[in-house]
Amino acid sequence: MAEFDFDKAPDHRADGSYRWEEPEGYGDVVGMGTADLDFPCAPAIRDALRPIVETNTYNYRANRRELEDALIAWYERNYGLTLTRDSLFAVPGTLAAVRLALGVLLRRPHAQVLVQYPCFGPIREMVKLSGARLLRNRMKLEDGRYEVDFEDFEEKVREERPAAFVLVSPQNPTGRLFSKDELARMAKVCAKYHVPVISDEVHSLMPHGGRKFTPILAVSPEARAVGIQIVSMSKGYNLMGLPKAFVAIENPDFRKRFAETIEAHSFGYAFNPFADAAAKVALEGKADAWLGEANAYIEANIAHAVKFLREEVPALVPIEPEAGFLLWVDCRALGEDPEKLGDLFRERARVSVMNGLDFGKAGAGFVRLNLAVTRANLDRALDGIRRAFGPKA
Repeated sequence: MAEFDFDKAPDHRADGSYRWEEPEGYGDVVGMGTADLDFPCAPAIRDALRPIVETNTYNYRANRRELEDALIAWYERNYGLTLTRDSLFAVPGTLAAVRLALGVLLRRPHAQVLVQYPCFGPIREMVKLSGARLLRNRMKLEDGRYEVDFEDFEEKVREERPAAFVLVSPQNPTGRLFSKDELARMAKVCAKYHVPVISDEVHSLMPHGGRKFTPILAVSPEARAVGIQIVSMSKGYNLMGLPKAFVAIENPDFRKRFAETIEAHSFGYAFNPFADAAAKVALEGKADAWLGEANAYIEANIAHAVKFLREEVPALVPIEPEAGFLLWVDCRALGEDPEKLGDLFRERARVSVMNGLDFGKAGAGFVRLNLAVTRANLDRALDGIRRAFGPKA
């Protein structure tokens, strides 16, 4: 019997939610854009935060060691990955960690950074802000599944010698969970040509269908030599408003340079007791039951949405995600202007989505839907999509 009720969620229009915020006259629009969950957090997280409020002191605190111990134990318990305290760093957010890592690695003018397309917009933005140029490895959509174009990947690495490869694992927006063999193959190519791998693993806590996620440092000796591993509890435990990212680096040179970089930002003093307490609860496994039920609920939402679209709205082709709570949908059969897809969903279906063009030209004609909503809201969204784009529309 379920312990937690995911059929109920707060009205996020009242709490300043970016995803649910709409202009006047659009109060009936279902928010399915940005990637956070509608559900209240695990009770164990709330219980850990209450004493902080009651104490009401927010001075500098030296409890980093306890958090590191929890992180080391979490990686060992979940992935059989042994990390040392010296390899670990904490920064306020995954995108900040990616940007800092790029700053460490980009040491020549006109550098290029390899990314896989379609690509999460803020990752592209971090590359551009670092002064580098984007080098694109476009994934191939084959039989409803995105595959790595390894021939193109190796050619780009060999011929262009990028300063870094930013891997989003699992992939956003496609929901693709790379196998250990695929990750090992990418890491081997990068190691051969001395290309560091920055692995953003923020969507890794919710694999589906019995699949297993593998952190980059657990892949192979080559991966440990070139990998910079970034994770956060945010996407799994709905802690986006309490940002805390953990970076693990085994390469001694990368580690030294990263340590020098973050020291310049005084992150040792950027202490948020709420973010640390929430992350510690998650790492210690105290909210594992909640995560398991949340993942099961989302898996059911995914199965329901995929079945519904295939049967009721055949012009929309869902790409079933292997991890996370985001659904990538091929809308090209509608024959609509890709630039206007987001507006069409809002106006005609009363659903807000992420337009595929936000993920680069490879996303033209696609949209991304967030399925971490209650079943009632999902059904309302699907019904609107059917009315707008179904055969009788």
